[in-house]
Amino acid sequence: MKVILRNGKISKGEMPMFLPKLFKVEDFNALIDFLRKNPFATVISSKDDVPYATQVPVMVDVIDEDVVLSFHLARPNPQNKTLEHNKNVLIQFTGAHGYVSSSWYVQEEVSTWNYQAAQLTGECVVLNEDELMEDLKRLTDHYETGDNARTFDTLSEDVLKQAKGVIGYKVKVREAGLKYKLSQNRSDKDYKNIVLNLRESDNQGDNRLAAEMEKLRN
Repeated sequence: MKVILRNGKISKGEMPMFLPKLFKVEDFNALIDFLRKNPFATVISSKDDVPYATQVPVMVDVIDEDVVLSFHLARPNPQNKTLEHNKNVLIQFTGAHGYVSSSWYVQEEVSTWNYQAAQLTGECVVLNEDELMEDLKRLTDHYETGDNARTFDTLSEDVLKQAKGVIGYKVKVREAGLKYKLSQNRSDKDYKNIVLNLRESDNQGDNRLAAEMEKLRN
């Protein structure tokens, strides 16, 4: 049974993520949009009960009804060894987040942290040489824009040889969870006051969080 469904919603399959119903997002398109807007993720694996984690840019593809994630690790990275023995990974994506002070509420209450996050699981498959070069080309060309863009096709042979220093992986997603903890449990008055304080902050992260909250509740 596929856990990721393209026709509307994320399936209710088992997912090792704390997902209270109030904060759970089940819309498939929202998941894909979130992943692509927040591509710098953490890949987590384990070997002999020891956890390993690496922060990497991740490419997101939808192929038929499957979500496929691809990334690469530096060849000397010890996490590669864990993936030889245990191919299961958890990939964590983080969106807007920030501190919410209880002083912004009408009545006394505890402070909290608002955030957006996605967790996805699946098994890693090593990319062959051609697949790795294609993946690096897509990654490079996606971010290289403008008149002076250094696209993949313009790179010298010496630079391209550095691809031998990385190992590429793809993951067909098995389970996915998307969580927006954005004060949905607060009154409209509290909610508006939280957004106002975040908007007035000098911190760009707070401003981004305010924008995400405004999308959720106008």
